[in-house]
Amino acid sequence: MQKDQPPAPPAPATDTVGALGGLSARLRISEQRYSELRKKMLFVEQNMLLNHKRAMREIKKINEDINEIKRTIQAIEDKIITIIKEIRLLARKEDINVMKKYIELWSPVDFVRREQLDKIIEEKLQERFGVGKKEEQ
Repeated sequence: MQKDQPPAPPAPATDTVGALGGLSARLRISEQRYSELRKKMLFVEQNMLLNHKRAMREIKKINEDINEIKRTIQAIEDKIITIIKEIRLLARKEDINVMKKYIELWSPVDFVRREQLDKIIEEKLQERFGVGKKEEQ
């Protein structure tokens, strides 16, 4: 080797610098990807939280609606039970037929009121005996 010439740099040093530059570039790319993934994860988590809250509100509303429907159904059942009890108190067809026979037997339309009976008796007494309230006056 001659003294006038500077020694040539070793080849591995240039390779190391190049390798470090490549590693540095890849590290930056990885960090950017990691940063983007982190942003996406935060976005996904926020969306999941919002969706969860909305779903919980909807579930709560559905439960309230179900409870209201249950109360309505219970009220309807109570009314039906009351109607059934009242229907049981109504007269049956056989009872109506028995009453119809008695009414036909008694014939209440042929009954006379007291005033009518008094008038008829008065008229008959007047006809036969010429006696009655009309003469007394």
